[in-house]
Amino acid sequence: MSLDIAALGKLGSDLQKDAQSTWAPLRTLQRHIDGQLLKTWMPDNADAEYKDLLRKSASPWLGFARDAIAQGCIVSGYTNTDIWERAWRANGMDGRQDVVTRDAVGFGRGFLAVLPGADSDSVVMRPMSALDTFAVYDDPWDDYPRYVLHRRKPRNGRQTFWQGEWMLLDEEGIYRFSGTPAGPLDMSFEAHGMEFAPVVGISNTLDASPISSIADKVPVYKRIVDATFTLQMLQRYGAFPQKWMAGGDVDPNVRSSVDGLLHAGGEAGDTARFGAFPASDLEKAVSALDAHIKHFSAVVQVPPHYLLGAVVNMSAEGIAAAEAGYHRNLSARKKSIGEGYELAMRTAAAMLGDDGAAASMTDQVEWENVSSWSLSQVSDFIQKIEMSTGPLEELFRMVPGWTKADAAKAVTAAEQRTDAIAAAAAARLTTTELAARTGNAPTNSPAAGGDAGTAPVETAGQPTTTP
Repeated sequence: MSLDIAALGKLGSDLQKDAQSTWAPLRTLQRHIDGQLLKTWMPDNADAEYKDLLRKSASPWLGFARDAIAQGCIVSGYTNTDIWERAWRANGMDGRQDVVTRDAVGFGRGFLAVLPGADSDSVVMRPMSALDTFAVYDDPWDDYPRYVLHRRKPRNGRQTFWQGEWMLLDEEGIYRFSGTPAGPLDMSFEAHGMEFAPVVGISNTLDASPISSIADKVPVYKRIVDATFTLQMLQRYGAFPQKWMAGGDVDPNVRSSVDGLLHAGGEAGDTARFGAFPASDLEKAVSALDAHIKHFSAVVQVPPHYLLGAVVNMSAEGIAAAEAGYHRNLSARKKSIGEGYELAMRTAAAMLGDDGAAASMTDQVEWENVSSWSLSQVSDFIQKIEMSTGPLEELFRMVPGWTKADAAKAVTAAEQRTDAIAAAAAARLTTTELAARTGNAPTNSPAAGGDAGTAPVETAGQPTTTP
């Protein structure tokens, strides 16, 4: 039985409290991912220049690491082609999946809504931002949540935090309303026809509470910020010799400069002493910063040459060794993220009325190949394996940059070429057999001009002209 507006407001009021405690740390983590500085110490007398250097020291390293992992987990196919076309491709999920996967890697869990389409033969699959979605599970291991509260539109800065356009889903249907969750206005209800809230959590890990690949790396990121700030301070103030003077008097109205010359006058001028501190060694600061970035690379399992862009004469084996940890991490992420996407596809199949696909436990998502293989390596491998086994589509899927559709087209072209060659060979064989049966074996036609081998047998070898 659907909720009336009073019951919906009571439920929304209860969800607000837990949603706020869930979203608050995620918003803080998002600011770190974006490269913003939070609660950073600075001296009380810090001037504007100091603050500017500190602000410029932050960079979105966490966001880069998150994206590097998410970009390696790209779904490019599903073994049930019909559901793949009707649900995934029809909703543009080839591109929209990036939003869900980034949330899963960065926050531990992303959300994907599977809703009824405009007609009974369609579904709507849409990402739901983890920053605006709160799901309540009766048991951590349940496939579907009991309730889902979602902010439908980005928050307007002129409104309070809870004011906006909202959507609440349960096992009965979809409630859309404005106002606040505790005070809903203009409510509308749509039954979804399922026995559960059709929202799938795409988890980064399969723990009871999914773990982010980024959250525990924040302290390492802050060390990079500190090292960057140190380097900027050195290049701003210590990259040149610092001059000093002891004794003597200097007019307080005189402002020293890099290219200026100070003169100590007065009675104490004879005792003034001048000198210079050596310039700072920027190479050591750069080396320290690189060390912090390499440490960060190790803990997030992203190859250091992805972060530093330093690839100098690396062999294919060297690149493979450097990326081994990255691909092991991707393999683990694909296992857990893939389970969520497969559940979403089964949910879409149930909504489309395909009971067989909805109950199938063997249909799987297929992943795009992101390995750093050269085309020569791949083509050589395909030629050797194709000669013995011949699974052309699976082999073509290994070509870097090829999608499932590209592989299918290549298989069709290869099969057509093979069939054409076989048909031509069969035609030649048929012609030869027919000639053999009739006794009219094909012979070479004599060329004009009396070439050797064209004269009658009895005159073969005789001169064809009179001396």
